[in-house]
Amino acid sequence: MAGTDSQRSAVYAAEDQWSAILDRGGIVDFFGSTLVVPTQRRFGDLQAARDYVQGVCAMIGVEAPVVRARRGHTRAHYESSTATIAIPDMESTGAWAGRESVVLHEIAHHWTFLTCGSLTHGRDFRSAMLTVVSETLGDQAALLLRAGYDGAVCG
Repeated sequence: MAGTDSQRSAVYAAEDQWSAILDRGGIVDFFGSTLVVPTQRRFGDLQAARDYVQGVCAMIGVEAPVVRARRGHTRAHYESSTATIAIPDMESTGAWAGRESVVLHEIAHHWTFLTCGSLTHGRDFRSAMLTVVSETLGDQAALLLRAGYDGAVCG
């Protein structure tokens, strides 16, 4: 990624915590209020993730990126030069790569790059991610993520 990405670790920490909540789904006590959040999807193969990306991008009104398998096993990433989301092979990496939160994160990178030209995890990325989450998982899931970002001091 070009430029300084000073918020990367904080965003990852907030999203990891949020993703763990989505793994369980259901009722969440949020500062005395009851929220109901969905259980995140887990895609069993690359085609299922591709289909999901197509649907989400249609929903938010952006052209869908290519989705391809990635050789490495440690992370997914977005390639701006080819508008490609690269996801580790779900069969060999286990379930983490096929989690909905991972795919939404990469969709947010795609959207942010198309609209702002940015690849960092700054304010524009977080705004895109919150919009994508609100549209796909609902406002309560987005509220939890926003609180995670705020708690991780993503200014």
